[in-house]
Order: sequence, then structure tokens, then C-alpha cells
Amino acid sequence: MTHDQFWQIIADSRRDFDPNRRDGNMDLQAERLEELLLAMPVDEVQEFDRIFRQLYFDAYRWDLWAAAYIIEGGCSDDGFMDFRYWLISMGREVYEAATANPESLAEIAARPGIEVCAFEAFGSIASRVLEEKGAPEPAEPSGFRHPRDPAGDRWEDDDLPQRFPKLWAKFGEADA
Repeated sequence: MTHDQFWQIIADSRRDFDPNRRDGNMDLQAERLEELLLAMPVDEVQEFDRIFRQLYFDAYRWDLWAAAYIIEGGCSDDGFMDFRYWLISMGREVYEAATANPESLAEIAARPGIEVCAFEAFGSIASRVLEEKGAPEPAEPSGFRHPRDPAGDRWEDDDLPQRFPKLWAKFGEADA
């Protein structure tokens, strides 16, 4: 599976997204992704999962954590996991724009139909499908582990308005 094919599956899973729906878009996307993966052979689902996990690991960055922190009004370790799942679920264009410049999320996170910027359930769909298909647990390839620390420059709360002015203007605390 290529990255293009991976991102096409993500796009197909968003097919039923309705910007006029205030709730339920995430549930529909999760259901659709599960249907798409269930229709694929085990080796393709395993490759989808491998690419998914690599993108997830690649997004383990301080600047993206800052974006999640500002958008969500705080962001724990677990919250940042769910934020990265959401980021992938939004598709290639959003993911690549955010990894190039987290400030791009100022408009994305406020779009109509976006329920929240955390999508815990999205992170386990491929592994659940693999389990349902009776696939053995994949062996972790060498060097394919979650990074120990986020990449990039660590931040302090007081730095956020200056480092991320667009995000701060849209989501930041009024009293900060």
C-alpha cells in the first residue's frame, strides 16, 4: 500500500461528513473506516496500520502538542494521543498542512461539523479489524517505536500567544 492509497482510504472514510451535522460525523467516519478495512485482505490492513502508526509517531511534536493544548484549552499525554488520531482522520491535506505549520489548524478546528479535535476511537480501528480477521499480532520492525520525546522545541504556557498567534486569537484563554 502506498501513502496515496492510505490517504484515499482516509478520504473515503470521510465520505459521509456533513458540515451541517453538529454531532455524529466522527461516529460515521469510524464506522465507514471499519467497513473499508473489513473489505480488504489482512496484508493490506496490516500495511494501512503500519502507515497509520508511522504518521501518528511523526506527529509527536511539541508544536503540534501546543496546537492541541490551545485548541482544547489544555492537553494531557492521553489527550495528545487522541488529537493525533483526529489529525490523521482529517485527511492528507489537513495533516500535511498542520505538520508544515500548526497555525493552519486555527481555521480547520473551527470548521462547521468538527465536533472536537480528539478522536480516540479512530486509533484502534485497524487493530480491531485485524483481530476480527484473526491476524497475528504484527512484529514491530526495528526502529519502529513511538518516539521517547516529542520532536522540536519545548514550550511554556506563557510562550503560546507569541509562538502561535492565529491559534491563540481563535482559541486562547482571554485572561492569559
